Amino acid sequence: MAADAVFTSAPPVPQPSVHENVLHYLRKLIITGELLPGAKIPVDAVAKTCSVSPVPVREALRQLQNEGVVINEPRRGYWVARHSREEFAELQHITLLLECEAIRLGAANITDSDIARMDAYRVEMEQALAAGDLWTTSVAHREMHFVPYRASGRKILVREIERLWEHTDHYRVLYLYKDTDVQEVSLDQHLGLIDACRARDAEKLIRLMTAHREFATATITPGLLEEDSP
Repeated sequence: MAADAVFTSAPPVPQPSVHENVLHYLRKLIITGELLPGAKIPVDAVAKTCSVSPVPVREALRQLQNEGVVINEPRRGYWVARHSREEFAELQHITLLLECEAIRLGAANITDSDIARMDAYRVEMEQALAAGDLWTTSVAHREMHFVPYRASGRKILVREIERLWEHTDHYRVLYLYKDTDVQEVSLDQHLGLIDACRARDAEKLIRLMTAHREFATATITPGLLEEDSP
């Protein structure tokens, strides 16, 4: 066959690796609250559920440890990371600083397609929340927020924001969406953020994002320990 032949069949769809499957499963357990902050992670039970040996489970846990999602105590095992009020507030503050910088750099670059995607993620999030699907709620929520950050074109900056989100995402879902009044405030704030993106108004978007994150911090921190336990 000629080297420049054109094939009409679609290429095979890449299949997730064992590592990716186990990593996804662990993230889902943590985000949805099946494994709460401070809970020990049962390696053997996860391995049995995923039909794998404990080796890929530990490999996935090491990745989550590098992301700050879990902690490891030698010869004792892995635990879901737990933050004190002070630690959580500091993480939120640092995240906001980077988010505002990404917004400042990217607001003018937001396209109509970006706005449509944000609104689609918002709808998906609200529908998933109403159905009690916390995993889809979390994924759609994150994707909606990251549209204006990615518009900045600063890949390193966006990766740092993603890394910081990993530290606190499980708290957001567990604490922020349990109360219907809190849900309504948060969802209304999302509409305001999308409107500010539509106007390409960086200053307004920064103000609204600041209020949004401060509201989340004020809602979540009362449920946290004043100091982290050993």
